[in-house]
Amino acid sequence: MDQRPPSFVRGVSLLGVVALIVCNMVGTSIYTLPASLAKEVGPLALVAWVITAAGYLFVALVYARLGTLLPRTGGPYVFAREAFGDFVGFQVVWSYWFSATIGNAAIAFGVVGYITGFSADLAASALGQFAVAQAILWALCLLNVLGVKCSSRLQITILFVNIVPLLLISLLALPAFDVANLTPFAPRGFGALPLGVALVVWAYAGIESATVPAEEVSAPERTIGRGTIIGYLVGTLVFLLAALAVAGSLPNDVVAGSTRPIALAAEVAVGPWGGWALSFAAIAAGLGTLNGWILMAGRIPVSAASDGLFFARLGRIHPRFGTPATALIISTVIASLMLTLILQRSLIEAFNFIVQLAVLTTLWPHLFSAAAELMLLRRNASRYSQRERRRIRWTAMLAFAFVLFTMYGVGPEACMWGCLVVLAGTPLYVGFASKAP
Repeated sequence: MDQRPPSFVRGVSLLGVVALIVCNMVGTSIYTLPASLAKEVGPLALVAWVITAAGYLFVALVYARLGTLLPRTGGPYVFAREAFGDFVGFQVVWSYWFSATIGNAAIAFGVVGYITGFSADLAASALGQFAVAQAILWALCLLNVLGVKCSSRLQITILFVNIVPLLLISLLALPAFDVANLTPFAPRGFGALPLGVALVVWAYAGIESATVPAEEVSAPERTIGRGTIIGYLVGTLVFLLAALAVAGSLPNDVVAGSTRPIALAAEVAVGPWGGWALSFAAIAAGLGTLNGWILMAGRIPVSAASDGLFFARLGRIHPRFGTPATALIISTVIASLMLTLILQRSLIEAFNFIVQLAVLTTLWPHLFSAAAELMLLRRNASRYSQRERRRIRWTAMLAFAFVLFTMYGVGPEACMWGCLVVLAGTPLYVGFASKAP
């Protein structure tokens, strides 16, 4: 009788990888981010989009190479531990898992926010919104428990439901572009540019997605690298077209005061049906993002748990479904508990702060992954040609510098709290390390 422990099932194709990355990136943020950028930065946000897109190209290249070199579930944790050892590996998995689990509550709440646009009764009921958010959260958790193929098929479907209308309407809105809407171009001065980049960087959260479920990806030695670059290119195309369409078709003060800027731009360009189409696409985008990040939250701690550096239960694989069912359920329980904060208006500000903190901690894995590639290159330089060494060295250094720049743009207070979150996990590491053989 076969006594091998349960293992993952490879079932994520190249299209599935691309769908996971694009849906994790092009989520609810793209539908609301233009308003925040217009308020804080003005039309200068277009420059912030371009800078962020250029910076994330280097980040994407780092993940494409590392995911191909070390195709093990957990992605950034695997790279950090391989390069710097157990303690840094733990710091990465701790901050990354914190970010994913807490962030899922915000995504679920964001999806409900779009749904309320179709129901006045739901919009007036905090309890009703809470119930819908919980139902969506647990339905997608169940889907992910049942198998990665189920989750991947949903991502592929949502990829087209979200991206096609967003691209089409953005293209239709471009003829309405009016240069006068870009004046004044930098109402808060060019010193606001780092803040603009920091805001845009949230849209790129998920660029590393292909590396996290690596052991479930078909032919990972080819698929992870290709999927990461294709996903980056598709997501960037959508971001830049949408940003250009909104900034050019509407005055900046109108964008800043709107809760649905892209839908408003669509209504101006093609009529009411465009706004309705993008409202439905926004709901699909939120569902795709939530589904993708539930998948991620369940897999981020698996390898660390197997290595004795995280809670052991989170490393278990379901014998029938081949998924980290326990990690998926526990991650969803945490997100579910976070949603209770929205029932009390006095706690909404705390909820928003925790979400902001969760978004900041997504930058730690990028920072350590770029540093890890530099370390692994130095340690194994002989396996690369001189030209490859030069290319890897420069892209990894630029990725590291870019992530540092975005952390600067977030501001000192958020960075301070982010560091405290990372350091707060140190006693846990001491406990795990003490038990290791």
